[in-house]
Amino acid sequence: MAETDAFGRALLDWAQGGTIPEIVERDDGYTETGAGPEVYLSDFKRWPSAERQSARHMRGRVLDVGCGAGRVALHLQERGIDVVGIDSSRLAVKAAKLRGVNEVWSTSIDTLGRKIGSFDTIVLFGNNFGIFGTPDRARQVLTEWATWTKPGTRIFVESTNPYCGGAPAIDRAYYRRNRERGSLPGQARFRYHFGYSVGPWFPWLFVSRSDMKQILRGTGWHQARVLGDGPSEPYVAILEKD
Repeated sequence: MAETDAFGRALLDWAQGGTIPEIVERDDGYTETGAGPEVYLSDFKRWPSAERQSARHMRGRVLDVGCGAGRVALHLQERGIDVVGIDSSRLAVKAAKLRGVNEVWSTSIDTLGRKIGSFDTIVLFGNNFGIFGTPDRARQVLTEWATWTKPGTRIFVESTNPYCGGAPAIDRAYYRRNRERGSLPGQARFRYHFGYSVGPWFPWLFVSRSDMKQILRGTGWHQARVLGDGPSEPYVAILEKD
């Protein structure tokens, strides 16, 4: 079966009223039903607590990284905030525009470059610390961002502790296998299935708060504040420049 943008197809379908969730496959063959439109198109009152708490601290021009169908950008836009969504999936961009996001760019963090310097706040909700894929890639990108962004820029980045059972598709057997391989417990490879579409494999990274602190060392960023309730719930780290 040829690889397609299965998750982008799911987002566009949901933006048009579809309700069938995506399927997530892990690289060891494990599969589970994904979060579906109830999460990816949710309104503010149904966001994780950490996201709701941190949204009030955002200021200036905002970049919504991995915006998907635009749930975060739409909320900020409704509050009168100047926000730009970016996503590497053209179908996701189409879904976000269909739902009413004013400005969405079809680009990835790899091609964004110095444009990031025009933003005051960078948001990576939806466990989007995982977009970096690996600890080394996270350090590389965050170091570049520290160089290109203005003084006072803040990053609001979400992840879920992989040790406590809350991280999607991460269980004890998988993170023990990761330890044996010398990887962080929350490192994984996934792909999406939606209908007859199957997406490409991609790396993802769930980290604990202490894991993130270790990754941030030497990047020019530090955790100024961490918002979140229970240990198995998503948390948002507010990163500021050193």
